[in-house]
Amino acid sequence: MKLTDIKGIGQKRAEMLEDIGIVSLDAALSYFPVDYIDATNPVKVADLTDGERVSVSVEVIAEPSVFYKGKMSMVSVKCADESGKITLKWYNQPYRSKQIHLGDRLYATGRVIKNKGVSMANPLLCANGDSITPVYSICKGLSQTIIKQIIRLALDSQLIMESLPKELLDRYGLMSRKDAVRELHLPTTTSTLKKAQRRLQFEETLMYMLVVEHQKDARRRNNGIAFDTTGLLEKFLKRIPFTPTDAQLKVLKEVDKDMSQGSPMNRLIQGDVGSGKTLIAEYALTVAAANGYQGAFMAPTEILARQHYQTLTRLFGSTCCLLLGSQNATQRREVLQKLRSGTCFIVVGTHAILSETVVFEKLGVVITDEQHRFGVSQRAKLSKKGMHPDTLVMSATPIPRTLALILYGDLDLSVIDRLPPGRKEVKTRLIARGKRQDLYRYLHDEALKGNQSYVVCPLIEPTEQSEGVSAVEMYESLNQQYKGITVGLIHGRMKEQQKNDVMESFKKGEISVLVSTTVIEVGIDVENATNMVIESANRFGLATLHQLRGRVGRGKKQSYCFLLSDSTDVAQTERIQAMLSTSDGFELAERDMQLRGSGDILGLRQHGEKGLQTAWNNIPVEVLHSASQAASDILELPTAVNHDLVERAFESFYQNDQIVMN
Repeated sequence: MKLTDIKGIGQKRAEMLEDIGIVSLDAALSYFPVDYIDATNPVKVADLTDGERVSVSVEVIAEPSVFYKGKMSMVSVKCADESGKITLKWYNQPYRSKQIHLGDRLYATGRVIKNKGVSMANPLLCANGDSITPVYSICKGLSQTIIKQIIRLALDSQLIMESLPKELLDRYGLMSRKDAVRELHLPTTTSTLKKAQRRLQFEETLMYMLVVEHQKDARRRNNGIAFDTTGLLEKFLKRIPFTPTDAQLKVLKEVDKDMSQGSPMNRLIQGDVGSGKTLIAEYALTVAAANGYQGAFMAPTEILARQHYQTLTRLFGSTCCLLLGSQNATQRREVLQKLRSGTCFIVVGTHAILSETVVFEKLGVVITDEQHRFGVSQRAKLSKKGMHPDTLVMSATPIPRTLALILYGDLDLSVIDRLPPGRKEVKTRLIARGKRQDLYRYLHDEALKGNQSYVVCPLIEPTEQSEGVSAVEMYESLNQQYKGITVGLIHGRMKEQQKNDVMESFKKGEISVLVSTTVIEVGIDVENATNMVIESANRFGLATLHQLRGRVGRGKKQSYCFLLSDSTDVAQTERIQAMLSTSDGFELAERDMQLRGSGDILGLRQHGEKGLQTAWNNIPVEVLHSASQAASDILELPTAVNHDLVERAFESFYQNDQIVMN
């Protein structure tokens, strides 16, 4: 049956469905919900905790109010149960005011916000309190009703075949695929839904692990470049104006050994913020250049790319080039010509390096910074611009070692776990609500002394779909307070050139206080920045908080990180306490995994990867371990059934040459 044969679906609507991946009834079965409204176990308003995602059963106690600010709108509905009051708010959904009336009983699911009262922003609603309602991702022109109609038809008409051997199902206590798919779309109980999610998580993690392990073996059989590293490390160490830490020296020797061998290097460098990972990249590029090969260094943002370019130009001079999406045609043509001719030995850039027009004369080494910001296929595309070049990926996001060994099983893992000598530990303080104004007077005094500060906010504008301090409001407020002191603003919606200009002004000291969102989380290095203020710190994960703290303390001055939080939620309070108790990123990563699970630490799922459907949604570590063990067992036992599993694993990732280095 074609989709257009279904009542209510014409050609235009079928095209919309195709855009979200529903091209047939069979495909609809794999279009899983992105959320659920569990109204079977509502929580009393008096028992709600800040930041918790829960369901409530409340009565509307006043007619909805609608507020407008420019093109933005907010619907506010005052509700209550027998234990207390709560306000439900919807941003840019003015139609809600006509759907909800005084006296209505609402079953709402959302994240609790405790800030001058109790509220939820953009909660999901369901019709009754005895069901678990799936919520699907939709686009304009489609509705939840249409998606559910198609999926119900698919469940009734399509045959759902088992995809895993019975032996695996029994060994790991997994639900059948047929039952799991049906439960995900038509959930019956919370416990059964969790079992269904575990089944799909296990299967998709298994498929991923099979591909990674298979390609790890394949790469070992490839012929790479055996670079001549004789005496290079000694010369390199003499050129740098400082003595590397023992941890840096250990990793330098590992990279030196990798690059001298005939098989391609494939190494992950994990180092805490400020640990000196860039030194390792510089050496790898030096080895390539000394042997007549080119190197590519890819960063996730133009700000970070420019920073690396400035550093590498001091080493490689005019043979180092910069390639960015914001460059004009003339600048771009000049760089492309130098790469093709081989006169540019080192190119530093963003995603612009991945363009088909970028052709290397002789690519020898590929380096990606903040590797989790790049998708699997993006890194593979860069590697394919050479003949099995050496690959180095770097991450300043600490991952628990046991988790890293599973997820990055195809990479050799190096860890830099010591800060350079002389680097002072950033002192972290929690600021009480009553001391907030004192803190901002302190920043003013610091600016007069010539010390710079960051102020990080969770939101760009106050009208976004959550409550909290916004960067725009903070910028306007500080501009009014701080007479004679320059306050800057930077956030993700600004154009790349605007962000570059702001950061350049901050680096030059022309801006004393920089108000920002987490756009400055990665790699920004301003030695004179000594203060980091994080507003609504409870709304950030430990990894992000630690990254933000790492933006200060880059110079010789004592630096501070100030956390502001109104939360009384236990889990959020534990995160704040963890930040106060240690500056060790790896220890924090372990705690983050205990508090929030693996998915939140790793920021999974990655952009644009069709092979990962449900597995990377805060996957339990237990499932990771089980799937990893199952993958190893399957690859060690070459039976017909196991061979079919490996074949299907590659098919599920739609292009097997794109799974690399994840």
